[in-house]
Amino acid sequence: MANLGWTVVALLWIVMAGGAMRPAMAAESSPSAAAGGLQQRVLNSMQALDYAVLPGGEIVIRAVFEHELSERPAVMVHYHPAARIVFDFANSVSAVGKEPVEVRQRGVHSLHVVQTGTRTRLVINLGRTFVQESTLKGKELLITLRRPETMGPADTKRWSADTASGAPRHELREVVFERGATREGRIIVEQSDAAIPIDIRQEGKALIVDFHDSALPPQLARRLDVRDFGTAIQAIETYRVGNHVRMKIELEGAAAYSAYQVSRQFIVSPQ
Repeated sequence: MANLGWTVVALLWIVMAGGAMRPAMAAESSPSAAAGGLQQRVLNSMQALDYAVLPGGEIVIRAVFEHELSERPAVMVHYHPAARIVFDFANSVSAVGKEPVEVRQRGVHSLHVVQTGTRTRLVINLGRTFVQESTLKGKELLITLRRPETMGPADTKRWSADTASGAPRHELREVVFERGATREGRIIVEQSDAAIPIDIRQEGKALIVDFHDSALPPQLARRLDVRDFGTAIQAIETYRVGNHVRMKIELEGAAAYSAYQVSRQFIVSPQ
């Protein structure tokens, strides 16, 4: 009887221990399973990339994903030293390969997809500046590139007359000068939106920035003398030309510079 009693106790202990162990095993496996399920839910995959040249000169680029796109990618527009537009897709991978798509038409050189971890970037390499508009359409992102109207020094009268009859569609909101930690100067232009057509060029000791189809509030029509800050920038003059805005950045001498746009901020930084 004593042996039988110990046998019953032992069996009860095994059953109880087994019952206690099962939830522990489930608890150990649930985080990885949940992580796997979460990863499957959030990661998207770029499946195809192509383009078309429209009769009017516009170029449409199409990126096709495995799942529907829930939000627009972040966009950075580089004007100088190299003209390119970068679309940054979070929580995504690429299945289109590493070889660039050669375009070589209408000022568009190539399309290049770069994946870093779970971020995928579409880089559009350009030979000149473009205005881009993007549209989400289910699993597709459609990017339309069009060439903005350009203006040289001799075209001021024509530029003014062309658009004087209509109100500008964009506006400059603020012009800020900053001095960086390494004595570089930066000009930050706050804009009403991210779709302002912009051209930038160097003329001798000055950088000329044209903001097309844009208004300038009276308080921003001014000349800022910043030579005392000890950077390559000596002065910044912003003024209207018809329904457009021109910014003249006077430099200490001919200098290398970078110019790019992130969201509604246009940034110029002479070195």
